[in-house]
Amino acid sequence: GFTNGSQTNKWVFGSATGNTGNSLYISNDNGVTNAYTISATTVVHAYRDIAVPAGASVAKLSFDWKGVGESSFDYMRVWLVPASFMPTAGTQITALANQRIQVGTNLNQQSTWQTYNNANLNISAFAGQTMRLVFEWRNDSSGGTQPPGAIDNVNLFVCNNATPTLNVSAVTYNSATLTW
Repeated sequence: GFTNGSQTNKWVFGSATGNTGNSLYISNDNGVTNAYTISATTVVHAYRDIAVPAGASVAKLSFDWKGVGESSFDYMRVWLVPASFMPTAGTQITALANQRIQVGTNLNQQSTWQTYNNANLNISAFAGQTMRLVFEWRNDSSGGTQPPGAIDNVNLFVCNNATPTLNVSAVTYNSATLTW
């Protein structure tokens, strides 16, 4: 889903850019281009809900991204939030312990596709619940460089992390039966 509201720069799904095929990207012309109106302040969100199995504590998240923006003023952020939390267009998400968790750092200053990988993402706060993965684009109106944010090839693998129980039986002088 998207929370674009009446913002000038919006998340779209289309073919103006992609690291193979279509992608999610910011556009100021309904998806014709991956470009933004630098003079318009914007905060918009693209999200997907994911059921997290009970007992899950670790996930692997990877995605391709690009976007230049403006140093520390125009950037993308990635969030893990409960599905009950709906981002609001025009308002940045703020961190809240075990409820609104920023993944990685602010993403910008890259004009070519980069790959983000986190193979040890702590999702224990969402075990047994539905978690919302949110991509947030923010720009102020003071300047910036094209293109704005784009996301492609998103993969989230939830690991059950069930700890095996080792059973030892039929122990003899030179053998044993191990099961788990």
